[in-house]
Amino acid sequence: FYGDGSKLTGISAAGSEIFTQINGTTAFTTSSVTIGANTTPSHPLFVSGISHLSGGVIHKRVRKTANYSVTTSDYIIGVDTTGGTLRLTLPAAASALDGQTWVIKDEGGNADNNNVTITGSSDADTIEGQKEVVLESPNTSLQLYCDGTSKYFIF
Repeated sequence: FYGDGSKLTGISAAGSEIFTQINGTTAFTTSSVTIGANTTPSHPLFVSGISHLSGGVIHKRVRKTANYSVTTSDYIIGVDTTGGTLRLTLPAAASALDGQTWVIKDEGGNADNNNVTITGSSDADTIEGQKEVVLESPNTSLQLYCDGTSKYFIF
């Protein structure tokens, strides 16, 4: 323990060591950390300051061919409307984090014949003030972010 009540823990395995300082709600580590490896994390990871990633970034991607309720754990939603039109329903804006983003892409290239409709979960959860947005051009995409309260915005 440090004088301020925080503690230092150490784990040693096969010559590699991980040291973590835990102070209230903050933890510092000198090695890599895996968060939510096999489950959906219940809390987001917040990084203050500069972040350095020394490799590629992999975003969660789901592929849909039928109507789908988008979740707060989704990021890229690839759609294929070869079999017909489909509707994506965004989660309640109040359940998303301020600044949370989603990317919706017509991967099948058929949105001109079979549109993709994106809507909020209620009439109050608008997208740029509208109840819905319709993708009707082949291979088009849409990027959205949420205010964490009641609105979605296109960017």
